[in-house]
Amino acid sequence: MKSGKGASVSPLFGSVSGRDRRSLPDRSPFIATLVVAAAAILAAPAAARAAERAPAVHASLPAAATVTTIRRDQPSQPVEAPAPVSTKALQFGTYRKEVDAWIAWKAIVRRQPDMVADLVPRVAPLKPGVPDDGYVLLAAPLPDLDPNFVCRRIVGGGGSCLVVDAPAGSTGDRPPPAMEDGDGNGVVTYTPDQSREMVEIERQASRLSRLAAIVPGSDAQVDVGALKASRWNLCSLTFDDGPHPSVTPRILDILRNEHVRATFFPIGNVAIRHPGIIQRIVQEGHEVGNHSLTHPNMRNLAADAQRNEVAETNRILSTAGADPVLFRPPSGRYNQETLKVLQGERMSPALWNVDTRDWFTRDADKIMAQLEATGTIGSVVLMHMTYNATADALPKAIALLRTRGCRFVTLSEWISSLNSLATPRIAQK
Repeated sequence: MKSGKGASVSPLFGSVSGRDRRSLPDRSPFIATLVVAAAAILAAPAAARAAERAPAVHASLPAAATVTTIRRDQPSQPVEAPAPVSTKALQFGTYRKEVDAWIAWKAIVRRQPDMVADLVPRVAPLKPGVPDDGYVLLAAPLPDLDPNFVCRRIVGGGGSCLVVDAPAGSTGDRPPPAMEDGDGNGVVTYTPDQSREMVEIERQASRLSRLAAIVPGSDAQVDVGALKASRWNLCSLTFDDGPHPSVTPRILDILRNEHVRATFFPIGNVAIRHPGIIQRIVQEGHEVGNHSLTHPNMRNLAADAQRNEVAETNRILSTAGADPVLFRPPSGRYNQETLKVLQGERMSPALWNVDTRDWFTRDADKIMAQLEATGTIGSVVLMHMTYNATADALPKAIALLRTRGCRFVTLSEWISSLNSLATPRIAQK
């Protein structure tokens, strides 16, 4: 059916065209009136049926096309609530004690590190509310990953798993849908694309020398024998994004109480609102790096725009007493232009080799589970100064790494110390 002025109408019992309608006055007025009335009556149901089919018509038309429909009022019907979406998880086994489940997870990580790099582990009671009845080891895939695909990959690599419905209340296995309290406080919600790249950085770090993993563009190698001979045991805690007006001071309080020095990578346009926090970071002996002005994907920016992201943040931080020499690209995304800009600014790029996934889980227990599986001497730990869960986990994280032999230093000190053992050494900035 065509619609619009002068269009033809197709009723059930024949048609009346515009040309026929114009010839009707030459005939009997009674017949003309009757035919026009019949056409109008029969056209109404057809127009209503067209209105019901309107979505399908729209879908087949180009963007510039328009469709005129006649809306027919429908009696109100009760609207059913949508069925809840089932959240899937991978199950690796059941255990009598909670500690046995975590030991099993560590064994899985040792056996298949690449296979489980995209997973966030958790241990739950076998029967909710009845912890003495045993525990189940579960893991949730990172965003945008199909649990069935991940499980098949693990089984194909010689492991075993099942895809099951996640226990009720396990929404923490999914990323929050929006920022906690707005970018004014530097809280960043990472997209699935960003999360995959961040996980890949950690995966590649397991294959590279420690120094080459942390300083992109470096081909410096460190001999394991030299590390053992020197009893090298350094670790560095690093905190991105922010600063957050309440969470970052909490983290600073914990670091002061634990006598740990760390490295902070604030966002320039957030740091400008909280100069007092930057001043405190400097005054308490921590290092301040540069995490860009607006947290963009640096690869998408021209060289001049990248230079502005770095230089303007340096200017903002310098007014609070900081002198950044390290740049951490947002989500680890950089290109050759980024490295050239940093060279011009006399700065070094800096990544990480242990990711706590606090940006994804926002859960202190899961942060600790990730660190349990991956943290050791030589770790450059990626955390964020914007999540309360990170502050909640921090004392336990420090204690764990200390039991594994870590001595904490800033990231610049970590790089400088390892560089002294490297062949060839990287150029000092």
